[in-house]
Amino acid sequence: MENMTPPIEQPPLAVEKMKKLFADNVEKRICVVGASCVGKSTLLSYLPEAVDMDDLLFGNKQKGIVPLLTQQEIDYVCGPWTPEVGQFMTRKSHELIKIEAGHPVFGTIVFPSDLVIEISVPDNILRERIRRRNSNEQDVFNMKAQIESEIEKSGIEKIVVENI
Repeated sequence: MENMTPPIEQPPLAVEKMKKLFADNVEKRICVVGASCVGKSTLLSYLPEAVDMDDLLFGNKQKGIVPLLTQQEIDYVCGPWTPEVGQFMTRKSHELIKIEAGHPVFGTIVFPSDLVIEISVPDNILRERIRRRNSNEQDVFNMKAQIESEIEKSGIEKIVVENI
């Protein structure tokens, strides 16, 4: 008889790196950023002390989180990504969300913080993930460029964690 037990999925290698960074910087306000398809949600699922920016902004019924954005704002930002949408999201996010030490925030916006952790994957792997998720490649790469620009402008200490 064939073994019907599903394989146990191992956490991404980046999870242990993230846990160490969180432990070593527990007194700091940590912002974890990356474009779509770099694996933020997957990493977040292994890091219970962290908070998902999208849960805060868009709400999460399963977690009992009420959205901070209005429905009209949600409709606007869920369309095609443009620099204007990115700027709007940055402004609204900064107004509505404040990072606290010990509770890193994951998202696509660089928040005022003491440390920025950028989740990155090589472009060839990112393109494959974009194809698998049926995402818009140009939108993802535009988002990636804006995030990198925001990190640079922020002057906040940055650590890059590759999630492959």
